[in-house]
Amino acid sequence: MAKRIISAFFIAGLFSAPTQAQSVIGESINAAIEAVQEGLDLIWPDDISLKHVNARLGFGIGFTPDYIGSDDYRLRAIPLIDIRYKEVWRLNGSLLSFSAYKKNNLEIGPLVNLHFGRRQNRNPALGGLGDIGTTFEVGAFVRYKTDAMLLSADYRHGLGENIRSSIQVSAAHGIYKKENFLAFLGFRAKWLSKSNMQSAFGISEAQAASSTIGLPAFEASSGVSNVSANLVGAYSINKKARVLGLVSYGHLFGSAANSPLTADGVGSPSQVVVGAGLAYSF
Repeated sequence: MAKRIISAFFIAGLFSAPTQAQSVIGESINAAIEAVQEGLDLIWPDDISLKHVNARLGFGIGFTPDYIGSDDYRLRAIPLIDIRYKEVWRLNGSLLSFSAYKKNNLEIGPLVNLHFGRRQNRNPALGGLGDIGTTFEVGAFVRYKTDAMLLSADYRHGLGENIRSSIQVSAAHGIYKKENFLAFLGFRAKWLSKSNMQSAFGISEAQAASSTIGLPAFEASSGVSNVSANLVGAYSINKKARVLGLVSYGHLFGSAANSPLTADGVGSPSQVVVGAGLAYSF
């Protein structure tokens, strides 16, 4: 019963208070969470218990950019949440998915994701541009997993204003194992529609007029926004607890790299995330 209460608490915290979560979790932190979860899928075998409920909960700290494209970094809390029911329903960070089709190593199904927004007071470069609201995304995923490899792709469509289509593909493979330590290397690429790219990296005439640092207007176009490499390591303290570490390097492309928020010394197309934490399996 206690474990169910813990699971319910974390689910409620993510989905009932998006405005509070938005001040803590940004897109860069969410990307770091997804990278760590991919690693856990490979280096931490599933263990169904508690009447088909399995949960991995954890907490960490990491240096992440203020926004995607920023060259200013801060130390922030990174929650790790992975709750599954009968290996069909899964809450992975802010992503809720359902395995409608599952055979051997292949899974396919729908998803719902909480897309965290961006507050203009997060960094001086965002001043006057207005906030990007938190909204839900709906879509579908396909996932292929073996004991040492993970391949996945998903499509998401935002329900909020100016948040539309995105496609994300990931590949990961275990690279090292010795006694209680394991590591994996993953790669990820993300494509954004014109509306999504404009929302994150574009600047309208009205926003340019309101920009506190005088950013010029910029019209973004669709395309690949970023590609990243993620190195995750885990040390097993015991069968239930693991210490985790993450080093992630990403690079922005296209409109994401050419945006006034990224170029001309305001930000940087190079994005780094470094973090460490502790995860516990219930």
